[in-house]
Amino acid sequence: MQKRSYYGLLSTISLSAFGDAFGLLAMEWLVYELTGSKLAMGALALSSMIPEQALRLLGSPLSDRLPRVRFMACLASLRLLALLLPLGMGLAGHLQLWHLFAAASLSGACSALFMPTAMAVIPGITSTSKLMRAFAIIDGCKGAAALLGPALAGVLTAASGALPALGINAVCYTAAIATLLLLPRMGKPAAAPAGSFSIALYLREVAEGFSFYRQFPAMLTIMMMAAVSNLSSIAVWTMMVPYVREVLHRDAAAVGSLSTASALGYLTGLGVISLMGEITKRRIVMLGSLGLSGIVTIVWGFIPSYPFALFAVFAAGLLGPFFGSLSSSLHGRLVPGYLQGRVNSVRFLIGGSLSPLGALAGGAVAELYGMQVLLFAAGILPALYAGVALRLPGLKALDGDLSVIEQSTRPKSEVTLTGNVPV
Repeated sequence: MQKRSYYGLLSTISLSAFGDAFGLLAMEWLVYELTGSKLAMGALALSSMIPEQALRLLGSPLSDRLPRVRFMACLASLRLLALLLPLGMGLAGHLQLWHLFAAASLSGACSALFMPTAMAVIPGITSTSKLMRAFAIIDGCKGAAALLGPALAGVLTAASGALPALGINAVCYTAAIATLLLLPRMGKPAAAPAGSFSIALYLREVAEGFSFYRQFPAMLTIMMMAAVSNLSSIAVWTMMVPYVREVLHRDAAAVGSLSTASALGYLTGLGVISLMGEITKRRIVMLGSLGLSGIVTIVWGFIPSYPFALFAVFAAGLLGPFFGSLSSSLHGRLVPGYLQGRVNSVRFLIGGSLSPLGALAGGAVAELYGMQVLLFAAGILPALYAGVALRLPGLKALDGDLSVIEQSTRPKSEVTLTGNVPV
């Protein structure tokens, strides 16, 4: 493991996640204060997700064409500029709704390629035997940032308003950019295309991002499961501010506490996974975590109390790594290095494909039928999907020894040079 590069990347991701916890709560709080509308809350999420999904599709080759670390620094710089718009206008006393929507759109477009590019860097600076651990550490640090960030953001917003929270988000992004610029130059990926460019070549590179899923359909099914899970999660979490204010009758500190409880559950789940070691029955573990998370959400809808809400989000967070970390490690092991950027972009594209629908539906269902119906619907979808997927024979390919599949997904030239990869 190239320690300097890995820990620099780890610091950047953690700083970004910590700052985003402040920025997300701040922008949601500001939208709700300006409009008081649940539909406006869903529209804010939608304004971020639409450009995010579009750029994940059209921009996916950029992660493999450009020096990845410098590309991440450029994306982080654009996100910083996006935050400065509502922050500056708010401090000047001229904040309008469109400032928040514009910031969310630009930030979403940049985040479309930020994390896929980061995920593409990791296999190149980590040995195969340590890949699961590398992803788990990054997930753990993101979870720790999400553990501290929302609670502090909630307290700060309740005490001083939302603008100071936006300011902390900007400071975190400034530090993340500086960290990226100080990392060693890693150059382009080994199999990056030559300098010549054509529309036909670029579109072919976009299509290559999907080739992995044609070759390994079981992973496509997994990402479709992630899409359903994300739809449900987005539908619930975009309504968390009105849920806390109208159902629980609490302030921004409670919103932060719920996010913190979710992150604490996620960290606990990561700890359990690390103690379990290598998981070979991946299909049962991943589908089971998805189904149980849905059941918890259904029950949450029938018990409108703050203590049970804390338990529900903790339990859902606890189950999350049994799906997410296994999916990340599978992609890290099975995707050839030169395709990591494109495939990770497609991975996030598929996994987030239903998120705009979740944001829109969450606001509409909560507005028309209330939070209880929303929570029931958000729970029943992943639970049913997991039950159906459990009967699909193709998913059995996820279990057991992956070395044969690893060999088949790599280019012939790479196989000839390196031989078998140890599991």
